Amino acid sequence: MNHPDTVLKFSLGLNGLSFDIDNQNIQLEQGLGFVDSNSILHGVIDELAIEKMIYFIEEIIESKPLRNLKISGVAVTSDAAMIQLSELFFSAKKQISRIELEHGFNDFIERLSYYTSQVSPDQLSVFTYFVFVREMMHHLRIEEIQIL
Repeated sequence: MNHPDTVLKFSLGLNGLSFDIDNQNIQLEQGLGFVDSNSILHGVIDELAIEKMIYFIEEIIESKPLRNLKISGVAVTSDAAMIQLSELFFSAKKQISRIELEHGFNDFIERLSYYTSQVSPDQLSVFTYFVFVREMMHHLRIEEIQIL
């Protein structure tokens, strides 16, 4: 059966990732901490770190359970990191379109040192979260993220 209103619920944590869709729950043990530890050297997020993040995140997203998800375009989350991203980049909006997210992401890349200086060093994973959400939007065809 094809449900046009299939909504993906997701939660991206340091120690694991969770995706719920159509009563199907996918738990992945590799979380943002795994991506961080393989991407960020000496606590600095630079362009090389971002490239490495994208590589590891694509590996996760293209892995077996996720790549087959049929998503209609809406994803929802109540992750604190998404709320923080919305405050940093999107005027604390509760709905962020793919186009808005892409603009915010490009702004982030162009002004990396500015944005990374806006959060405490122990919160740098919020940017890993940002990269993950952007890659999810691309690979899983998500058009909008809603913050619950």
